[in-house]
Amino acid sequence: MKITRIKGHAVSIALAAPHCTATSAITAASQVIVEVHTDEGITGLGTLHGRGAKLVLEILDELSTFLEGMDAIAHEAVWQKIFGITTTRVGNPAWHTQRVLYNSANRSALLAAMAGVDIALWDIKGKAANLPVWRLLGGTRKEIFSYVTGGYYEIGHDHSIADEVASYVEQGFKGVKIKIGGYEIATDVARVEATREAIGPDTLLMVDANCAYDLDQATAAIRAFEPYDIFWFEEPMHWYDSVRALGRLALRTHVPLASGESEMHSWACRDLVDLGGIRYMEFDATRYGGVTEWLRVAAYSYANGVQMAAHHDPHIHGHLISAVPNGYCVETFPNAERDPLWSCLYTHRAQLRDGALHLGDEPGFGFGIDWKAVDRHRM
Repeated sequence: MKITRIKGHAVSIALAAPHCTATSAITAASQVIVEVHTDEGITGLGTLHGRGAKLVLEILDELSTFLEGMDAIAHEAVWQKIFGITTTRVGNPAWHTQRVLYNSANRSALLAAMAGVDIALWDIKGKAANLPVWRLLGGTRKEIFSYVTGGYYEIGHDHSIADEVASYVEQGFKGVKIKIGGYEIATDVARVEATREAIGPDTLLMVDANCAYDLDQATAAIRAFEPYDIFWFEEPMHWYDSVRALGRLALRTHVPLASGESEMHSWACRDLVDLGGIRYMEFDATRYGGVTEWLRVAAYSYANGVQMAAHHDPHIHGHLISAVPNGYCVETFPNAERDPLWSCLYTHRAQLRDGALHLGDEPGFGFGIDWKAVDRHRM
């Protein structure tokens, strides 16, 4: 089965009001959809984060020619061919062709495009074998523990974090994550306290700083949050010192640390496991690297006692969490004000019910795209 064409599509829906993390504002829900077509009529689908969509789409167009004729089942060969572009030297005869696809300034976009292609290839594998990806990978669980990310900073309009998180518990979710790190600690303690009171003692409470703190600030913050029974403290450290400082923080708190969603490859994730003291790995196959790299990260994490807690796109990550022994949970956004695409972009997909992601038996990743919705919201 040969690759004949690769096509990318970008969609975006503006949010009524920006939702802010500690360090950035989210003004739109966006997604890149990747199609990989084959000479046997099977088309694989993948979904990616929408950031940098213009450059990602341009690279996908170039990859279409670059990968044409390759075996669509040979995911490792395709992955290595794309990743190899990042290390090709000028003395290599292929360099003049490959430089069109890559320079160091677009490394992030290339690895995102690679993720989309890789996910679509695994979708093709499942469809060719007439198996859902979770079964293709040896999984047995169809019901995956899911938590909700909410509690964003809402700027310019009234918002009750207590009412919001209580609504997730009413929907059956057993875990809630909120944003912290954007204001002084006293303000965030009040948010954490209000959340704990609203969700009760039996619901897991995670906090996510989105890289807002230095080591001393993170230490003070987590010690202030500890009385509220925090399940994990996510990405607390500034981007420039997010590994070794994280390891030092792990020695200062009994609260488990989570990180990895921002990492681009398995070597960085290895360092997080070895030096960062994390207990939950959040590497995102739909941001960088794809399924192939995610499985490598999961295997290394398993060997070191670290659980996989997937970031974003549960219709993809649910299959992967099902298939690995250290697969713990998926992140979800059931609130349409935060992620309107979840409810309008797909003709069918895995379902969220009673606090769990329920995987289906459809071949591949088991989702279809509503192309009319794509046309309505195309970037």
